Amino acid sequence: MLLSIKLLSGISFIGSVAWFFAQRDYEPAIAIVTSLSAFIAAWFGDKKVQRQASQNQTVAKNGIGIQAGGDVSLGNIHTNRNEKDAK
Repeated sequence: MLLSIKLLSGISFIGSVAWFFAQRDYEPAIAIVTSLSAFIAAWFGDKKVQRQASQNQTVAKNGIGIQAGGDVSLGNIHTNRNEKDAK
């Protein structure tokens, strides 16, 4: 999906530049700015999604670690000193 957005925004940028050279007016100039901003946003938005995908966590010996990508609702978390993992 994101690849198609990048492709379409790149094609629209090239088309708007060609339109500006054919007809020098404010409408093609606005199309250039708009399509260029969409193209840049598509590339930077892709990198932001890739950065959010990785999570890392270190928990101490007697600690409990909870890691989630969104809202977290906790019930009862009981630990036993003889076990390494929370139940």
